[in-house]
Amino acid sequence: MLRIEHLRKSFGDNEIIREFNLEISRGDVTVLLGPSGSGKTTTLRCIDFLERADSGTLSFEGERAVSLHSASKREIREVRKRIGFVFQNHNLFNNKTALENVTEGLIAARKIPAEEAVKIGREALRKVGLSDREDYYPSQLSGGQQQRVGIARAFAAKPDVILFDEPTSALDPELTGEVLDVMKNLAREGSTMLVVTHEMSFAQDVANRVVFMDKGVIVEQGPPEEIFSRPKEERTRQFLKRIIPEQFDYTI
Repeated sequence: MLRIEHLRKSFGDNEIIREFNLEISRGDVTVLLGPSGSGKTTTLRCIDFLERADSGTLSFEGERAVSLHSASKREIREVRKRIGFVFQNHNLFNNKTALENVTEGLIAARKIPAEEAVKIGREALRKVGLSDREDYYPSQLSGGQQQRVGIARAFAAKPDVILFDEPTSALDPELTGEVLDVMKNLAREGSTMLVVTHEMSFAQDVANRVVFMDKGVIVEQGPPEEIFSRPKEERTRQFLKRIIPEQFDYTI
């Protein structure tokens, strides 16, 4: 459904992504793992054109590929209509209510009539358990609630794929569970998701594919039961032993 090919990105002399190729099928929940600095977040930002890649292409459903380096403004708008993005730090409008944060993009970017956008927004907030908070401003919401508003905003537009950039990393541990529960429900309903996270339980229980990335390249990928219990690459084993020591048996 979504194909990324030959993605590369450097900042000055610092090569962040050396070569990234990935295919995501409809309904996939793909978790992208790797140490800090491996290029995970930059990969997501390039896919959504928040950063301009040095090279690479993106295509949906076998359609004509779009250049990740030289796409036109029109092409970028069309791609963004098909991609939702959940940020690490919520990125909500502080002067807008939860409902307004969800409907703003529907009205302004997608030209959906306000009355219809409100219906969509209320349904989205209901799905993340915030029907009773639609008139609250971000300052009146907990971090977990703010992130759930961000998730509602992302899927309200019915994108083909939702990108999650470490959606729980800025949350207190007790708030992480409520956000992960929402993501699990989205996965069960068939949402296509590409998730950067260090939540190993989510990767193990929800993902159908795990991709391990290091130094700007994909080192290994496969089903979670294979990656976590029988990783083929030594670098993958080293990473998992550090993140989840003694939890898995790495003997092959």
